[in-house]
Amino acid sequence: MSELPSFELRPGVAFPDWAAVTSPTAADALVAILSAIDPAKNWSGYDDEEDRVRQAVIEGLAELDGAPDAEWIAALTGLDEGRVAALLDRLAARDLVVRDGGSNAILGAYPLTTRSTEHRVGFGGKVTHAMCAIDALGTGAMFDADVVIESRCRACGGPIRIATKDRGIALDSVEPGSTVVWSGNQYEGACAATSLCTVIAFFCSEAHLEDWWRTNRSGSEGYRLTPDEAMQVGRALFEPVLTRAGCAVGRLA
Repeated sequence: MSELPSFELRPGVAFPDWAAVTSPTAADALVAILSAIDPAKNWSGYDDEEDRVRQAVIEGLAELDGAPDAEWIAALTGLDEGRVAALLDRLAARDLVVRDGGSNAILGAYPLTTRSTEHRVGFGGKVTHAMCAIDALGTGAMFDADVVIESRCRACGGPIRIATKDRGIALDSVEPGSTVVWSGNQYEGACAATSLCTVIAFFCSEAHLEDWWRTNRSGSEGYRLTPDEAMQVGRALFEPVLTRAGCAVGRLA
């Protein structure tokens, strides 16, 4: 595949990390995700201060019982609260931070959210929620730490449990072994959390995915991925988030 979309997230760190993607199907799914969210809008003019605030929001979502506020972010980044507030506005406009439309409280920053979702991720002694199946599978690589994902089959509600190894970059176990991931393409309202993430889910078997897709696809196309392929996409999207010049900086590592 030529002309793979890529952006410099920070000096020496490319987004997405195409080196993590070895499956052609995973590459196609990642291109579809990037095409849906319009990365040129999300990252054009993205600067170091925005990057620092985005990283702080993600680390706060992992470390705290709720979302970090501007005071907490200011203390971590060394920026004043007024500047943090302005940068949060910019990140929300880029759909890199999700906020409540009324209170402006932070609800999430991909891949993590304060909302209760079907994807629970345990790591670093904490349990948090991921916005979708691919987000959950990319969390370990982002924090350079092994994680345990507890989710549900979108069709039948049956439990799905996935553990990682090698500091979050490989699968250790997948239960049930027939688990697959659907990566749908549906982006609306300039918010992936309320559109794209709702059609990226785990299924306990191909049969349940097919049953669900026939009933719920609503015109949405997408890709059927193995857990390993979905992890490749998750790694490509999220491993660069807390990386500087090839070194992970997540404080939970």
